[in-house]
Amino acid sequence: MITATDISLERAGLPVTDLRPDLAHAPGPLAFATVSGAHLYGFPSRDSDVDLRGVHVLPAEDLVGLREPEETRTLMWERDGVELDLVTHDLRKFVRLMLRPNGYVLEQLLSPLVVHTSPLHRELTALAP
Repeated sequence: MITATDISLERAGLPVTDLRPDLAHAPGPLAFATVSGAHLYGFPSRDSDVDLRGVHVLPAEDLVGLREPEETRTLMWERDGVELDLVTHDLRKFVRLMLRPNGYVLEQLLSPLVVHTSPLHRELTALAP
């Protein structure tokens, strides 16, 4: 089934439009994942990678332990000859950056190229300036 998201991603020039299976690589439950980089800006080239950005939610035991949790996680892989990279921040770090305000995280949050969303994503979007 083709969705509005698939159509938006195709119009943005993404070589792969159904990115949901790729989110299985995500570091934990995602609040959201969006497309960033050349595809978002409207100037992808034939060899552009697909930049995915988002927020992951850490389990409670990671937040209350004695060790500082890994705030940013990066994964890179290839699918059908296309390089993909996923960079996610944990919710706490993302909100800290959002409160500065930080254009980098606002771009991710407000990107129209949404690959995965959730009620938490909608709540964060409502807080954006």
